Amino acid sequence: MKFKALLLLLFSLLFINCSKDDGPELSSENEIISFKLAENGQVYNGTVNHTSKTINVTVSDLDLSNPIVPIIEISNNVSISPAITEAQDFNHPILYTVTAENGDEVIYTVTVVSSDSLITSFTITPDTTNFTGVIDQVTKTITIETSGLELNNSIVPEIEISPNATILPSLNVAQDFTQPVTYTVTAQNGSQTIYTVTTNNTLYSNEKKILSFQFNIDGEVFEGVIDHTTLTINIDTYKNPIGISPILTISPNATITPDSNDLQNFSSDVQYTVTAENQSENIYTVKTKWFKISTINSAISTSNVSTNYYYNASPYIRSTFVDLTIPNSKIVLENDTNSYELNYSNYSETTYNGIQNTSFQIEFPSNIVTATNYTLRYIVDNEIKAESEFLVDVLVENAPDIISSNQSYYVYGDTLILYGINLLPGLRVVANNGSIYQYNQSYMSVNTDATILTFPMTLNSSMFYGSGLTPVVIYYNGRYGETIILNFI
Repeated sequence: MKFKALLLLLFSLLFINCSKDDGPELSSENEIISFKLAENGQVYNGTVNHTSKTINVTVSDLDLSNPIVPIIEISNNVSISPAITEAQDFNHPILYTVTAENGDEVIYTVTVVSSDSLITSFTITPDTTNFTGVIDQVTKTITIETSGLELNNSIVPEIEISPNATILPSLNVAQDFTQPVTYTVTAQNGSQTIYTVTTNNTLYSNEKKILSFQFNIDGEVFEGVIDHTTLTINIDTYKNPIGISPILTISPNATITPDSNDLQNFSSDVQYTVTAENQSENIYTVKTKWFKISTINSAISTSNVSTNYYYNASPYIRSTFVDLTIPNSKIVLENDTNSYELNYSNYSETTYNGIQNTSFQIEFPSNIVTATNYTLRYIVDNEIKAESEFLVDVLVENAPDIISSNQSYYVYGDTLILYGINLLPGLRVVANNGSIYQYNQSYMSVNTDATILTFPMTLNSSMFYGSGLTPVVIYYNGRYGETIILNFI
């Protein structure tokens, strides 16, 4: 019995051992056999190092900004994480865990590096204009057509390069692009490309002239005479040049300040700065000669404008640049119907700050026709050089005419008696003390046939100060008449 039991035990152990030897053995294989990236028909094979458990993939012209699904071959009966169908961002290393059938794990590190070392765009802006370079990727040259580069020889360019590449000199370093500049682009994998940047620069123009200059005043054009040596513009006008803008042209691509549309007071010198394209400047001075008949009045000592006269009055004119000493010059009084050349006397001239001021006394001709719309004009060689902005009213009919006075000289307290025709009760005394005294019918009387005017000179002793020859003018209801010269002592 004991023998049988022992035999049965040995048989059982043999059976058990035979069962173990017949079962399958689990694999320990856990390798990534191959690793590829494919994009746009291009395949990039990774280099698998089973010792270091690294996979390096060198790519070119591959956009890694979007996740990519790799092509991975692994050992049989293994699992991998992340899954091989899962897209990854290969801008940074990716870890893959491979698990063998028997549960053994290894971790592979996948690193994708670019071999791109390209400059993809290159722009410089020396002023406000962008100039983009033409890149030749074969010769590794960049050519830029520029203008005005000579104005700015220190420019920070705008450069785009391959992703993950670096560049020297750095992007934020200013360069002098009037000379060739070289840039070295280093790819992520260390490969390098050297570019040479060359500019073909067109120099900015140095033209900075005022080519033409005009006034258009009330539809009439006055042309300026330009001297480019002295940088002056001389322009003559008889129209008011205050508050106008000139019509002018300047050199192409130049600018001017102040703006030509700005209103200016050209009765004084005005300066314009013309700036060439290359920023050089000319400063022109506009010198306007305003031929002006400024005022008309019965007395030289006043600058008021008084325009109503009897034909036998002899008013004074104040003017600017009216030079009656010039040959073929004259003063005329005219309207649409009549024109009269006037005789003048007591001509005087003074010049201050380059402005010629003149004054003189005129006589209306005896054959003048009554009219309210006469204009005074200064004419030289049949060209109008100046004209009055006011109209002169001349009355011929019933003009008072002084024939004589009662005395040869007068003192304060005397009585002035004038004899004549059509006399009126109104006088204006232009005293030698520089003052003008006006008296109306309240201070004098005229007889019924208007032949005798009586004026007691007891009102104001001051008009006798500065005694001497004194003009006394008929003045009635705002109209000036004949003048008699009396001696006040």
